[in-house]
Amino acid sequence: MANTNPIFELTPFCSGSTFMNVDSTNKKTIYTAGSSGGRIDGILISTDSASSVNLAFYINDGNNDLYIGNVYVPTSSGYINTAKIDGMSSLRPSSQSFIQIPNGYTLKCNAVAAVTSGSTVNVTAIGGNF
Repeated sequence: MANTNPIFELTPFCSGSTFMNVDSTNKKTIYTAGSSGGRIDGILISTDSASSVNLAFYINDGNNDLYIGNVYVPTSSGYINTAKIDGMSSLRPSSQSFIQIPNGYTLKCNAVAAVTSGSTVNVTAIGGNF
């Protein structure tokens, strides 16, 4: 039976991770859905790196990392008069403005190549748990 009543986000969240050279290409958890699932409304990305960065994103179902896309992050995005990157524009389904994540699932990310030594890349997810 289909749900005929709207469901709204109950508890807002803001979670993320910082990537550095020491992290290499290891995946990090950006968001873990609440007990009733959740909705990611935005993914904000910034870097102080003098080199561009490619980030790969995955939804983990508890067993498998399911690749959902890549986000290109130009040099100094979000710093030095350069706009931060809206990761959602590359990752969300084209018919939606959000990504829904079921209970027990996580959003993960990794740098495709190690971040330049001395630089950081910040990935922040915002949204709400149901």
